[in-house]
Amino acid sequence: MSGEEKYPEAGEYIIGTVKSIFKQGAFITLDEYGGKQGMLPLSEISPKWVRNIRDYVREGQKVVLVVLGVNRERGHIDLSLRRVTDAKRKDKLQQVKQKQRSEKLFEILAKELQAPLEEVKATVGGSLLANYSSYYEGLEAIAADEKAADNLGLQPKWKKTFVELVQKSIKPPFVYITGFVEFRSYEPNGVNIIKEALKKIENYKTEQHSKVEVSYISPPIYRIRIQAPDYKTAERILKSASDEGIEHIHKNSSMGEFHRKIEEIKK
Repeated sequence: MSGEEKYPEAGEYIIGTVKSIFKQGAFITLDEYGGKQGMLPLSEISPKWVRNIRDYVREGQKVVLVVLGVNRERGHIDLSLRRVTDAKRKDKLQQVKQKQRSEKLFEILAKELQAPLEEVKATVGGSLLANYSSYYEGLEAIAADEKAADNLGLQPKWKKTFVELVQKSIKPPFVYITGFVEFRSYEPNGVNIIKEALKKIENYKTEQHSKVEVSYISPPIYRIRIQAPDYKTAERILKSASDEGIEHIHKNSSMGEFHRKIEEIKK
């Protein structure tokens, strides 16, 4: 689907530029959707009574809005400013800033590798999105631990240049560590036992700014990825979360073992 054909979804937060203002609202150009226009009605500008629209928005201003509804057949996009909280506004602006930094890094990498920008984005960017929810999340993971680039499948020269550039350019707000669990069950309900054990790991209650993710490798190996503010916290969460899963496995007459590195696992 081309950029001109894309539409935002209802509930999505977008960046827009105020194109024109009239008595009953404003027309907004959607920066991330090929210049499509949306309508910001007067009633959706502020929860307070609006005497002068220009006290809230002005032509050329960049604003964060939430999409209320989309009619693709008519090309109508309804927007709201008053329903955007300060937290959502900051989060969206941060996402845009991170995307811009990622794009700039790809440009620099393309120059250093003397490779076409589109090839770099398809190869490096594609690998990042296959492993992380965004370019920048992957960049932060590599900035925190260069071994995170091992799973991207890049050729040695590209990987070396990429890692050096990331670690020079990105300061990670978190650290990331990885561990592995090996679960086997020969019980009649063994599949459910393993699923429940993995759920206990993934749902392990962490403190603020920490996160546990479980992903499938190949039978019977599962990866545990921890995000935390520091390595000490990350290591503690990794041990406690994996222990909960292993305890569940053992209680159900099955086998479970933790491995810090995948190389430790004997096939």
